[in-house]
Amino acid sequence: MKSASALLFPASALKLVAFSLCISLGAQDASGAPTPRPDRVAWMEIFPEPLPEGHGHLALEFTSQFLRPDRATSGDDRTHAILQGEEWQLTGDLATPLWGGYINLRLRANVRGGGIADQFLVTYHTFLGTPGGGRELVLKNQFHYRLERDGVVIADLRKPDVVLMQPDLAWVKPFGDAHGGGRFGVSLQLPTGKRENFTGTGSAAGLAGGALWKRSGPWHAFAQGERVFFGLPKDSPYKSVLTQRSFTRAWVGGGYQGEGDGFFSGMGVELSVGYVENPYHVDLARVDRDGLQQHWTLTHKALPHWRFGVTEEAGSYFAPDITIFASYRF
Repeated sequence: MKSASALLFPASALKLVAFSLCISLGAQDASGAPTPRPDRVAWMEIFPEPLPEGHGHLALEFTSQFLRPDRATSGDDRTHAILQGEEWQLTGDLATPLWGGYINLRLRANVRGGGIADQFLVTYHTFLGTPGGGRELVLKNQFHYRLERDGVVIADLRKPDVVLMQPDLAWVKPFGDAHGGGRFGVSLQLPTGKRENFTGTGSAAGLAGGALWKRSGPWHAFAQGERVFFGLPKDSPYKSVLTQRSFTRAWVGGGYQGEGDGFFSGMGVELSVGYVENPYHVDLARVDRDGLQQHWTLTHKALPHWRFGVTEEAGSYFAPDITIFASYRF
């Protein structure tokens, strides 16, 4: 018999569809490179989204999150962490021209629950003969996010839920064209979320950054860098785990896009690596370590508005186990 959390996504499908209809208005294209996929681990998704491209966009992501229970308590017993769950997130961008650039509103709806992927991942690792990452040590398909430091509970989530993350309002200015150019801009994340359910810090946050790209025939390369700034309320428990109020993140990558009319000749592949400086310090290696994540994306000439891909931790164990995504640009 399936648990309630395993049935969460089908029960929430209508809510996601309704949300997508509200944000499916498009704007002019102002990008020669895609907005990078950010780190979606629970205690990092409270921060501002990457600088957007400046056009209408929808993306659906599935993320599996897990932290080994035998490595979730610090040696001095000051920190306790639990991370076991799955998330479906729908992200939408609304963009319109403003002041020679584009103003962009990003909205995110997040469905959290225990999901059904745990056994699949255990079987996958067993088949390959690789370590299972500790999933065999816990009950399958459970949902529990918790972070505690010195007796202060930052968040303790046990009930599957549908939440709205803090929205991001950005202004971006493109230059050049699709063959070579870039964009720069700033973004403000509005303080509508709650730290109790990892939807925000309870304070405003923002970033400044830019991107560059270059295309040569079927090949392309791109990079994006940002400095993220955030505040915390006076009595915020986040002060016990966040040791700095700003951090850097960056992405670099490249790819090939086939121009043929056939199935294989029209396919494209892209690889990028993302780095996130970690503002946390809780004496747990898998929470404190800087993030390094690899992103693989597939495209096709016949589907010019679509991107499909997977992102995975690149050895740092700071990013989520795995994220699968599909995105559509208007």
